[in-house]
Amino acid sequence: MSFLEKLNWRYATKKFDVTKKVSEEDTNKILEAIRLAPTSYGIQPFHVTIVEAKDIREELKKSAHGQSQITDAPLLLVFSARTDLVKRIDEYLDVISGGDAKAKEGLKQYEDMMKGALGGLDGEKAKAWAAKQAYIALGFGMAAAAELGIDSCPMEGFDAVAFNKILQSPENLSVQSALAIGYRAGDDKIRPKVRFPKDDIFSKK
Repeated sequence: MSFLEKLNWRYATKKFDVTKKVSEEDTNKILEAIRLAPTSYGIQPFHVTIVEAKDIREELKKSAHGQSQITDAPLLLVFSARTDLVKRIDEYLDVISGGDAKAKEGLKQYEDMMKGALGGLDGEKAKAWAAKQAYIALGFGMAAAAELGIDSCPMEGFDAVAFNKILQSPENLSVQSALAIGYRAGDDKIRPKVRFPKDDIFSKK
């Protein structure tokens, strides 16, 4: 199948086959696609928690209206926005410069530009901005899974405050979404894909 055919094949899987696991190789490919996702300024202001512990998953499920994807999918990723944007910029500059002070000094104009744009964002505004970047990464994870013929289900239907508490998220992280990844169960209900026509979505000026 072509990439577009695979996107048409994918759907938000509600019931996963608990006997089928995602291989380590495919898991790493999905994670790498997420890592390579574009973000504004390239600073990647998000964090992904790979939730493996069964007891933690059970607790998350209780705060997700009992949705079985939380516990049944072999791979569960929780996406959080980072709100410590100035610190993230500093970390990004360290990576670019390789830790070389002179090289970092040469990036001062770029640093000032980024901090001028993002440094003034308060907690909620910083979270909202970073959340947009996290959702781009979520989309890349879904697309990578589809490319590999692996099912997924993006999820927002949960108590984010409870998720933060259960995952013991530090103050600079705010849970935004989750992505359950695995293989559809044989008896999962696959609804016809419904999308608005192109002339509703696109226009020209």
